[in-house]
Amino acid sequence: MDQLPNEILINILKHLNTYDLVQFCEVFPRLDYFLKEKYVIRITNWSRRFESYNKNICSFISIKMDPTLIEVLNINCLYWIPTQDLRRLLQKLVNLSELYAIDTKLGLKYQDTVEYSKLHKLAISVEDEHFGSETIEASGTLKSLRKLCIKIIAKKLEHGNAVSGLDLFLSRIKQLDELWVLDDTDSLYKVNFQRWVVQLKNLKKLVIRSRTVLPIYDFTFAGLSKIFDCKRWNTDIELIFEKIQYRKPSTTVKSIFDPRETDLEKAWDVFLSLHSDLPCGPKESKLLSIPEELNSIQFENLNFVHSIIFCNLQYVTAAYKLLESDNCKELQRLNFRTCLFQGSQKSNEQEEDHKIFKKARVGVKKDLPHHPFEKISKRLNNLVELEIYHCAMCTSSAVISAYSLIENFETLRRLTLEIPYLLDGSFLEKVFLRCRLEYLSLKLIAPNEPFVTNLNLHLEKAVALKHFRIECSILSMEKILKGLSKMPRKILQRTFIKCDQAYFIDNKNVRYIFSKFLECNPQLIFFGLIISQATAKQITDIKRTLHTFKTGHPAKIFHVKKQVGEFNGIFPVPPAHHDIIFNRTRVSVIDFDEF
Repeated sequence: MDQLPNEILINILKHLNTYDLVQFCEVFPRLDYFLKEKYVIRITNWSRRFESYNKNICSFISIKMDPTLIEVLNINCLYWIPTQDLRRLLQKLVNLSELYAIDTKLGLKYQDTVEYSKLHKLAISVEDEHFGSETIEASGTLKSLRKLCIKIIAKKLEHGNAVSGLDLFLSRIKQLDELWVLDDTDSLYKVNFQRWVVQLKNLKKLVIRSRTVLPIYDFTFAGLSKIFDCKRWNTDIELIFEKIQYRKPSTTVKSIFDPRETDLEKAWDVFLSLHSDLPCGPKESKLLSIPEELNSIQFENLNFVHSIIFCNLQYVTAAYKLLESDNCKELQRLNFRTCLFQGSQKSNEQEEDHKIFKKARVGVKKDLPHHPFEKISKRLNNLVELEIYHCAMCTSSAVISAYSLIENFETLRRLTLEIPYLLDGSFLEKVFLRCRLEYLSLKLIAPNEPFVTNLNLHLEKAVALKHFRIECSILSMEKILKGLSKMPRKILQRTFIKCDQAYFIDNKNVRYIFSKFLECNPQLIFFGLIISQATAKQITDIKRTLHTFKTGHPAKIFHVKKQVGEFNGIFPVPPAHHDIIFNRTRVSVIDFDEF
């Protein structure tokens, strides 16, 4: 390392994220002067780095790094840093142009807003109480702001027709050309997006995700075309409106000898007719506004989670044609129901043809030499996130055997599974060995003791697992906590367990079981436990144990409840952990991290 010239080291280190860079400099302290090199620290990203809770980030940036060189700061979801520390840090970042601080203690109060005067891009969480008269006046200093992303975490205004402080605030930032709004509340008060579009005459892009029911918007009067419209099972409505430059229509005259439709176009027509949601993400949706683009598009997101009533061979065959095409070489996120594990129509026909020429005993199941899904699993070499949901109409042995193919996705980092009754979990060993999973979410649709046993047996091979979620009706708490305690690297950051009934081999040792788990995982920052049928004594014993290991650190959130809704009570869980509590999909939806 010492023999490399600084120019090469700078070129290498600037590709590291901030947390890895800090760890590198801690391992090689003689090289920590690179923390004051502009091209290495110009973009400083701590987003969702929960493992940094023991580090005073504001002090580290102020002392170890050169704050005057930082132009982009991302501290999304670092909810424990005190407001005053963040404000003092912003005062030192004199050249800061972009700030991402969603789900932090910063907001749009007057004391915060005055620190944003030089920003071109801002992402922040807000409450309607932030917008007092002083904040509205301070909005006049945001003359450089061009892009704004706000996450609305509280609305107390009851009358939807009233002009809120947020309306007045936005009316004074007329130079905005991009606005992202995440309305993360269940309030009946609807945000008046139409008023904002009228006020912001320079707006070129409007992105909306809302948990409240919205009217059908048409913003063509302002030149904004709808390029993405999605309503998923988590009740969020997602919309993207954008000004699209005029493109000349294609003047190419097709030959009468050209095929009328390609296989890809036929498959896409099936999805549009049978799928209630848009099968792709926002990027693909924008390109698909031009019909000629379908055959040349490279998909990054594909959503094949259909409604149960649409489960049929035509749908599965269309999905196979798309996944086997060259258009999916760059696919990164994918979800589907287990119907795809049964194989396409072509595969079934080949199986039938194979049986015609060979004698076979009627009623005896013979394994296929190659599973129909195997070819796809080896083609998708860039898949990072995979979600597989159960289909009650597809329960053949082919479905069960296909789970072993997950190990072929070696680039996989996030895995969400609904576990059918007959799946024993033995496939997890090779999945943990070949895929460096960082996030694992499991939902058992029925009690499945063999699966839980194999899961606990193989968790010790999950060397990269940081976030773990499991949901089941009946669960052996001792087994699951013992399995998580055997993980060798001690990097588990978040655990969420939800069940109706948790049983213990020895009820007298409930506190000992949780104490042992927390002793083995001192780095754990979030532990959520839902036991809907727990006794009052069990809840009390577990709470006392969790409180002992919390150590008073504001970042550590340990909760045990009977219902998920109780997490929003007097002491709500920070929104930074809502993703693991509510298990919201990340496939073919708006990714606010891309703002």
